[in-house]
Amino acid sequence: MKKLGWALPAICLLAVPAAAQTTDGTSTGDSAAADDGADDIIVTAQRRAERLTDVPISITALNGDALEAAGIRTSEDLSSAVPGLNFATNGAFAQPTVRGIGTTVSSAGSDANVAIYVDGVYQPSQIGNFSDLVDLEQIEVLKGPQGTLFGRNATGGAIRITTRAPSFTPTATLSASYGRFDDVRLTAYGSTGITDTLAVSMAFLYSDDEGYTRNIATGNRVSDLNALSLRGKLLFEPSDSVKLTLSGGHAERRSGAAFALGVLNSNSTSVNLPGSVKAGGPREVSLTFDPVINVNSDQASLTGEFDLGFATLSSISSYQKTKTYLVTDTDRTNLAIGRADLPGTQETYAQELNLVSNGSDSFKWFLGVFYYNDDAIGATIVNQGPIFNATRLKTEAVAPFGEVNIGLGNLTLIGGLRYNYERKDYEITRGALAIERNKTFKNLTPRLGLRYALTPSSNIYATWSRGFKSGLFDGILASGALVVNAVEPEKVSAFEAGYKYGRGRTSFSIAGFHYDYSNIQFQAFNPNAGGLTQVFNAAAAEIYGGEIEVSTELFPDFNVRASAAYTHSRYKNFPTATIFCPRGAPTYGNATIPLGALNPCTGEINSDGATGNELIRTPEFTASLAADYRVELARGDAVELSGSAYYSGRFFWDPGNRLKEGAYVLLNSEIAYVFPGDQFRLSLWGRNLANELYALYQPESAAGDSVAYARPRSFGVSAKLSF
Repeated sequence: MKKLGWALPAICLLAVPAAAQTTDGTSTGDSAAADDGADDIIVTAQRRAERLTDVPISITALNGDALEAAGIRTSEDLSSAVPGLNFATNGAFAQPTVRGIGTTVSSAGSDANVAIYVDGVYQPSQIGNFSDLVDLEQIEVLKGPQGTLFGRNATGGAIRITTRAPSFTPTATLSASYGRFDDVRLTAYGSTGITDTLAVSMAFLYSDDEGYTRNIATGNRVSDLNALSLRGKLLFEPSDSVKLTLSGGHAERRSGAAFALGVLNSNSTSVNLPGSVKAGGPREVSLTFDPVINVNSDQASLTGEFDLGFATLSSISSYQKTKTYLVTDTDRTNLAIGRADLPGTQETYAQELNLVSNGSDSFKWFLGVFYYNDDAIGATIVNQGPIFNATRLKTEAVAPFGEVNIGLGNLTLIGGLRYNYERKDYEITRGALAIERNKTFKNLTPRLGLRYALTPSSNIYATWSRGFKSGLFDGILASGALVVNAVEPEKVSAFEAGYKYGRGRTSFSIAGFHYDYSNIQFQAFNPNAGGLTQVFNAAAAEIYGGEIEVSTELFPDFNVRASAAYTHSRYKNFPTATIFCPRGAPTYGNATIPLGALNPCTGEINSDGATGNELIRTPEFTASLAADYRVELARGDAVELSGSAYYSGRFFWDPGNRLKEGAYVLLNSEIAYVFPGDQFRLSLWGRNLANELYALYQPESAAGDSVAYARPRSFGVSAKLSF
């Protein structure tokens, strides 16, 4: 809590704009729903403001109030509210999986294949994409390949995070929370008009907790989280046809939960060595030092919107720089055997232009172009010695794209196309060995669809699309020589059909899908690659399933949201998967089972690797239920009740389907008293109330199996002041 001393004055400063006066009292932060005359959810998934019901894409859209009521505070928590999404952790790397499509690749410059956007700006850093959610307007999770609409590396889908726009009407919100494990969270948001054409907003977050896992070797608590972020926006509206928004932000995040790794089932080559002290339970680890995941990021963007009459031209220019430093105990014991330090820097420039038609409902179109320039540097330092491995990956990409919607009465025909061009320059140095390689990747991603309006409030749709995740490079040490492999792009062919209904506060959707997923990029430990991991094109897979979502106001001030998802996923062809079997006493660790060899763990010949197995991190069944209710009292005060439940079926962390995560249920709840005037709110909250024990991360290697557990039951109090 060292930064708390200046955090409190910063919060006070953010409250000042609420006292300022505007000249017109208008707010540019209002969504298109304000003109709709109903409470329909408005999304921008097709580059224009449309009712969620009218968009032929499977989307989960949640506003800030719904996220708060469900107890969702970080990006990782989104799994419990979005069917088909597993916001997975690969150590320090955010690797969300949607409908079975995710990644395991974590080398410098590699991208997740579920693209994340904040205010329209693509977020390339996997480490930087664990974020604390503050000043949110809405989150949209788009499922299925979004290459035509949102471009690079969206084979699984896209997560669009929209923060609140500056308002000409003075407004401010302050909140403070304290919970178990000395969990302190402070947030503030303030906005006001400066002139009749200029408005400003600022958002602030400070979060600190002492951790829920004890490192018995150091005596310290780990699995902690310390975060600080500040974002400012300046809105300039010189006329009704021009809007410019300048945004800037800084964030710092220090966490250790995903690296607080203990030995799983005593399976480790080190845990039984002389001097090793074993941890006593799931909330204990025995590590030589406390692990660290440090992230510092700075972002700036300029967004312009220009109404040209026949169309609206928008421009997004952005710059991001993310610095990371990771420290992990690779032997998972108190013995000073293995330590890895992983510094990295990623610097990104991007420019996007979109031209979206106005007016006609019978013929809609948009055209766009996206330019991307990224420079990612990473290194591995073993046991605090000299740099063992250094890599650099430069990416330059250009992608023109467009789509048309042709209305024929109640029927709408949809056609879109994106051309992807990417050049990648790769450098790797290991000791005296160094190699440079480059390669260009090109691809067309089409989208075709039909939408039929059954009524003004309901429709059926069917779409077919292709997804593309760019290729990359991987350097390994094989037989004493440094070898660089070109890893080919992933491809997805996706079909989806569904039904949507939406009117007022009620929405209902059901969708079915089928994917052919090929050239899957996979990262796994390779005993022949210098003891490190190797990235390779692993497999093909078939995925199909369905989802259902419903949201309604059962009666005044009582809202219910429910969802369920079924996902059937299988590797159709994965003979190169690394298949491990625990050796057991006295050596422990895992033996690699070659193709054609007997696997003593199953008693069968390893004839086809992971072929026929389930995809990693993909529960077959998930379901969620959330409700909130407000009871008005006699004096103008109120009581608010909210709760949510999330069920995850069992899934596997490895392609060999050996490391299984059992089914679990997460329960969150909150009760609040709202003072007269609705300006001040006090609440009691609880998360993971059933105290479920489940993993954040379970890696395997020849040295054994490890596990880092998620946060146990926590509870606390919070206060919120709005004016």
